[in-house]
Amino acid sequence: MSRKRGIALGLIVVIAAVGIAIVLLQQRPKVPFDEDGGTIIANDTEPAPKEIVNVISQRSAFPFVQRWVSQYNNAENAMGSVEVNYYLEEPDTPSDLMIVGDIRHAANGSQIIPVSAQAVAIVYNIPSFPDIPSGMKLNSSVLSSILNGAIVRWDDPAIKSLNEDMNLPAERIIVVHENKNGSSLALLERYLSTDIRWPEDSVGVLGPDELAAHVRKTPYSIGYVDFSYAVQTRMTFAAVDANGEYLMPSMSSIGHAIESQNFTSVDLVINTSRFDNSTYPLVGLYYASWQKAEMKNATLDFASWIIEENAGQQTLSEVQYPTIYRDEQPLATYAERTINGTAVGG
Repeated sequence: MSRKRGIALGLIVVIAAVGIAIVLLQQRPKVPFDEDGGTIIANDTEPAPKEIVNVISQRSAFPFVQRWVSQYNNAENAMGSVEVNYYLEEPDTPSDLMIVGDIRHAANGSQIIPVSAQAVAIVYNIPSFPDIPSGMKLNSSVLSSILNGAIVRWDDPAIKSLNEDMNLPAERIIVVHENKNGSSLALLERYLSTDIRWPEDSVGVLGPDELAAHVRKTPYSIGYVDFSYAVQTRMTFAAVDANGEYLMPSMSSIGHAIESQNFTSVDLVINTSRFDNSTYPLVGLYYASWQKAEMKNATLDFASWIIEENAGQQTLSEVQYPTIYRDEQPLATYAERTINGTAVGG
């Protein structure tokens, strides 16, 4: 091929490429802009953004509340998108919905429904014992003496009398407690029927997560934590005296505490006088509360999802908490009436 013919062929290719580019540019639609210069994207199938639901929860409920938030936000029909923060003491910031372990933390005039059982596990770390629930027996008298510093060693005769089959070490007991007075401590003191005065050499921590971590890493320590934390972190916990029968917290023993209640009057507080021998005694309730004024439909949708037996209540089984709602029971009727009465037009 001659040089002139090569140059001519090259020019033809270039001209053809330019022509194609001009055609493509002419066919490309113009992107519209709004008045402020922003691009407008028209898409009839684009879903509307979900309404944000701000939730504040007591930190002891973290193991299952975090699951609730994740599962609800991923639910196909969820109306809202939940954002959650956790508190140690009574919160002072506003929110769309609160999860509280003490009903007194709910704001005045709030709508309130129970959402979960609340149980306290007595956790301990004795290295020679297996790192699973081993069920050392403790009654209210012995436990009170330990937490108040009257019993200082694991092989104390009072502990040994309840646990004759255990080789208890002659090591000093390290008491671990929260510096803040949360609902777990309130349930514990209710069981002991006395206030606790922590020993001078006890270890104070911030929050149930720190308490669980400190007991797990500290040999010969003892503390208390929400049962869901004990389950999540595979802690060793005690069997406590329930009218002569020693019970560990479990879905069954906690569930029996819920079933023993008479919610026909909707008192909303666990009545311990109804506990019997097969009931774990350190049990209360968690509650959801919200203000009726300016209520978001997405908030009520999340509350409704929490109490659904096949939704939020089923999630509780992941931390070995039983459902507290079943169809046509008085508590379910009350909760549904409360939610429906809050809704716009309810």
